[in-house]
Formats: sequence, structure tokens, C-alpha cells
Amino acid sequence: MPPIRTSKRPGDFVVVSRGIYRSVVMSCPDGCGDVLTINLDPRTDKAWRYYRKRNQLSLFPSVWRDTGCQSHFIVWHHTIIWCEDNYRNEDVVIDSELDMRQRILSTCTYEWQHFTQIAEAIDEVPWDVNRICHQLARSLKLLEDGGKKRLGFFRLSAARK
Repeated sequence: MPPIRTSKRPGDFVVVSRGIYRSVVMSCPDGCGDVLTINLDPRTDKAWRYYRKRNQLSLFPSVWRDTGCQSHFIVWHHTIIWCEDNYRNEDVVIDSELDMRQRILSTCTYEWQHFTQIAEAIDEVPWDVNRICHQLARSLKLLEDGGKKRLGFFRLSAARK
């Protein structure tokens, strides 16, 4: 089999599929020159989830290199988001945000649920669901945020009872 070629531009990628999605091969987005192979096949080892919504690639969870340049980033709707202390994700546009808010609220209960559970239930990208859950908790007060004790967990606000 011929080698997989990726572009030399940081962040360029190809998706390898043989009946199922196997991996994403990409040039490290930080420009170090390394080629990363991100496993998508849970039958082989720890695997990332691959999402293709509105013809844009997202991966979950984040990619955190423990060798080489040690970069840490999120691939979210074809955008690289660098994970730093206060990473900014405003550049990522979520289509049908109002519709997704309604679907999230109809899925949430008064029990704590992790945003990945909610995303799975409504078949959406976890990064989208996490952002909208935070908006519903902080700005609209329709959800409660689990805070540091329950990081990433949300439930319907007690004020909704």
C-alpha cells in the first residue's frame, strides 16, 4: 500500500476509511512538522470520536500530545482551537443554535448529566453541546452548571420546577 501523504501546511488532514473510519492523519497544527495519526477505531485502542456535521470535521476529545511539541488542541468544525488557560472558541459557528438549545433542554433532567451524554442523545458534536449548555446555565439560567466538583455536568435549573 502506498504511504499516505498529507500537505505540508499545519493542520491539513486526510481521513482514512476502510469500511469504517480508521484514523485522521494530519500535519501537526503547531507547525512542528510532525505527522499525527489520530485513531478513530475503538476496536484497536483508545479512540477519538469523529463527527462530520454540515461537511465540517470535529474530533472529540481534544488532542493532547505527550511527546514532540506537546501541543494541546481541539478540532471543532474544521477549526483548530488551542487549549490554553483561557482558550477562545468564538470563531466556531454553531448552525441551528436555537434548535439545539431546545433539543438540549428537552433532553436534560433534574439529575446531573455530562455534556457528552447529552450530545450522544441528540446526535450532536460534544463541543457544540458543551458551549450551549454553558450559555443556558450562565446567561439564561435554564440549566445549572456542576462547577469544579462536577466539571462538564449540567441539569435543569431548580427554578424550572
